[in-house]
Amino acid sequence: MIIQLSDVYIPKELLHREKQLNEIRNVFLNFKKFKCGTNLAIFGVTGSGKTTLVKKVIEEEDNSIYLTCSETITTHKTIKSIFNLRCQTHEEVLRLTIKKLKENPKIIIIDEIDKIKDINNLFNDLNTIYRNTMLPIIIITLKRNILKSMPVDARKTLFFERLRLPSYNANELRDILDSRLEQIEMELPPFEEGVRNYLSAISASNGSARTLIYMTLKCIQKGNFNQEFIDEVYKEMMKEDWFQFMDDLSETEKEFLKSLLDYCDWENETYSEVLQKKLGFSQSRVSQILNVFEKYAIIETHHKNMGRYGGRKRIIKFASEEIYNQLEGRI
Repeated sequence: MIIQLSDVYIPKELLHREKQLNEIRNVFLNFKKFKCGTNLAIFGVTGSGKTTLVKKVIEEEDNSIYLTCSETITTHKTIKSIFNLRCQTHEEVLRLTIKKLKENPKIIIIDEIDKIKDINNLFNDLNTIYRNTMLPIIIITLKRNILKSMPVDARKTLFFERLRLPSYNANELRDILDSRLEQIEMELPPFEEGVRNYLSAISASNGSARTLIYMTLKCIQKGNFNQEFIDEVYKEMMKEDWFQFMDDLSETEKEFLKSLLDYCDWENETYSEVLQKKLGFSQSRVSQILNVFEKYAIIETHHKNMGRYGGRKRIIKFASEEIYNQLEGRI
């Protein structure tokens, strides 16, 4: 296994993330100094470095408890796993967790919090823990709007500061690729400039270092550095990302897409006013949702002058037949 090309590897230097790394360090430093601190919500697309940044700071500071919701799935299992408690009731788990945190204060770090099925219950429990201990809580998530859906009382008490990680661009990804390859001690096949540039450029389409590292590993494993092979690996990865994106949509966004499917298919267009009337949304809300879907290349839009009485309208169509077919099967 080439550890430098795996998810578990924590680089000595985290390129193009100095500012974000320092913001996370400040939570740990303030906790060490004052025994309390800021709650932090870390946002970013897959491969933007969220987990790696946190684990880098954990390496430096031994004052936290890290858990990932991909392993716990429910609120009860998540709270239990903080101290591996075995109790009959959830109330007892919560009570003992608070007691142990008071005895041995730690920062609580919850990764992939969007994987929790009963997430409102988890936020309510975190609210209870924070009220009783005032210990910092860090959550890590892909979901853009997760804080807006929190129970009101929890949102007002926890008051998460937001740390958004931007997607990497092609130049930044090229720096990361060069750095990782330099750290591998075993002899590797030659990575020509064109191959490095292509891997970085195609990964920049979703801004993900994870995509870059995975495709690089596949090239080495298969001994294939052709663009056609890289394109095929990338296509398979994007299918998985697409499913994740669909699962993360809010009910409002899903309702919007259902209406869009009703009014146009792959070959036909519609315009924003039609959807606005059907859904009863404001013009600004429709525009906001369209911008999100256009950013993720689900739809394409352009403005068209419909004449003196028609006015200027925003025309909408699906970006590809493949996306249209995938939506029909999942919405």
